[in-house]
Amino acid sequence: MERAHSAVERVFGTLRVLGRSRQHLKQLQSVYTPSDGVHQATYRPFVKQVLDEIFRPERPECPDIEHTSSGLTDLLKTGFSMFMKVNRPHPSDHPLLFIFLVGGVTPSELRLIRDTVSAHKTATQVLVMSTRLLRPADIPQLLFATDRLQPDIGV
Repeated sequence: MERAHSAVERVFGTLRVLGRSRQHLKQLQSVYTPSDGVHQATYRPFVKQVLDEIFRPERPECPDIEHTSSGLTDLLKTGFSMFMKVNRPHPSDHPLLFIFLVGGVTPSELRLIRDTVSAHKTATQVLVMSTRLLRPADIPQLLFATDRLQPDIGV
């Protein structure tokens, strides 16, 4: 009985840590919106939230998506942005968008990405990469049976 109790406590401890993993984000903090009495509770996957922010038509800057300057021109723009209003490049301004999912991607997430991009009718080509293609049985193994702070990188 004590072993079962400690195993369940470990599972809930892991779930609590996962729930706090996006606390530092401003807009993309939760995948769950509770019911307000009028509307049902909803689930919006994190990948869908990110893609909706990238391809939103009115295109406000999302504080959770950062642009890193890569060249001299970008560095000068960043420096001048302290003195005057300079718009940062938006991810949907580019003809090719790379999405790299660390830890793996499921086939249902790939389908969600395809459906979300096609629903926005964008001209941007989206290339999805990942460290592995996950099966449903992989997810509990990765969440609860491995030490995520000491990953096995196969070296």
